[in-house]
Amino acid sequence: MIENDALIPDECDVAIIGAGAGGLTAAGLLAKAGLKIQVFESNSSAGGYLAGFKRNGFQFSSSIEWLNHCNPGGFVHKIFSHLGTDFPECPPIRNIRRFKSDSFDYLLTSNPEDLRDAMIRDFPGDEQGIRSFFRDAERIGESLRLIDRKTVGKETLNFVEKVRLGLEMLIWSFPFIRFVRAPIDKGLARYFSCGAEQVFNSHESMMGLMVSIAWASSGNMQSVPVGGSNALVEWLENSIDTARSRVFLNKRVERVLLDRKGSACGVMLSDGTKVNAKYVIAACDLQTLYEKMLPQGVISDRLLGSLRNADLYNSSFTIFLGLGCNPEALGFGEETLHLTRSDVTRAEMSGGDPALTLITVNAPSLRDPTLAPSGKGTLTIHCAAHIDYADRWKTADGMARGEAYRRFKKTFADLLISRVEAVVPGLRSNIEVMEIATPITYWRYTGNTKGSISGTKPTGKNIRAGVAHYKTPVKNLLVGGHYGEYGGGVPMAVKAATNASLIVMKSLAPSAYAELRDVLRN
Repeated sequence: MIENDALIPDECDVAIIGAGAGGLTAAGLLAKAGLKIQVFESNSSAGGYLAGFKRNGFQFSSSIEWLNHCNPGGFVHKIFSHLGTDFPECPPIRNIRRFKSDSFDYLLTSNPEDLRDAMIRDFPGDEQGIRSFFRDAERIGESLRLIDRKTVGKETLNFVEKVRLGLEMLIWSFPFIRFVRAPIDKGLARYFSCGAEQVFNSHESMMGLMVSIAWASSGNMQSVPVGGSNALVEWLENSIDTARSRVFLNKRVERVLLDRKGSACGVMLSDGTKVNAKYVIAACDLQTLYEKMLPQGVISDRLLGSLRNADLYNSSFTIFLGLGCNPEALGFGEETLHLTRSDVTRAEMSGGDPALTLITVNAPSLRDPTLAPSGKGTLTIHCAAHIDYADRWKTADGMARGEAYRRFKKTFADLLISRVEAVVPGLRSNIEVMEIATPITYWRYTGNTKGSISGTKPTGKNIRAGVAHYKTPVKNLLVGGHYGEYGGGVPMAVKAATNASLIVMKSLAPSAYAELRDVLRN
């Protein structure tokens, strides 16, 4: 890793904007291909949502608590294995999610039939629908496995390969089609009529619900490695750290440079430094790229409008707690606790009101004791949040994080902790360390529009508008972060980074392109 004041070479093969999961993956793949890479990160540390931090002996992952496709055979596993066989292991999660309210308490494990049988026991009138629901989720899980074999995007395929891929993906999509547009309440009504639907009272979309059960049925839920999500960051950084490639911190890209033909030819940093490059990969916020880093008029009003109106994942309000006891002593397990109220609407559970919202709680140190001092533990409390809530969290338009902001986020956190303590007595008295992140925090550290935690949702509106893409309207400017795929998150960021890298390799390193393509095709 080059220090902040290191001399930046004035040219490279590929300039990458952003050192999150996507940017680091692209840099590692392209550096392995023998290309000269420069990654520019505006923050003082790399990792994006994979980054972590330490407080008084406690270690926290800033956002990521679990992963997908990192198991053997998964496409992330294949890509990281290509970079090096020593990448940190992501162990499988057995106890996945606990659905709890004042009227029910159910556990989803890597054997979803246990949840199915518990629901049949408590809702015998819905037995047929419950069996159909879990059977359909299992079918989706089988289809999801195909993603691990179809990682290569159409951008680098020939005509015959594109036709074959299109037909395969059409067949693959059949189990999903009826869930993509189905409103959640209407979708649940297809299966349940005697009360079983209340177990899934917090989900926003039918597709999201089915996929979450499908991941469990297909064994596609992994924990972050020992050492937290930052262990992946450190490993990716080491895979890039060669004589020809580097990551530069505290270096914000101000503008993408264009040549006389309008093709991307480098970047200009906020201090005026210019770096020439044959390709530019943007692993950053797509709206920022198009509206602030390119000249006006380069991106069509239609595409800009689609981005501004896109369905994005919410931001998050997160409380990081260092506990003076093992979380198990308070009743926590390795599973994520989904804490809801039975007397509020589905919309209210993601509306941002701390008294009504869905709360998710994780105890990472139960899976990885190295995250806390001996006999102690870590806990994270999350809820969906919106950047415009309460006058932008009492920062107003200037995003000034003053005393009003600090008081408000502390009050918000206290309300969430009180709700958790109502089902976990003794929590507050065991708190030794507390850090709080709001949507303002996530916006500051990632630059993502509205502090979104995962980018673009796989909604019909987004897909029809073509919001997610690898190739931009600017030649040689590619998208290599989670905005390149629908669904967002670390696996999709890695997939987008890989396909952006394949586009570059096909032009600049054909033998490396063929090697990586064959790895992905198994």
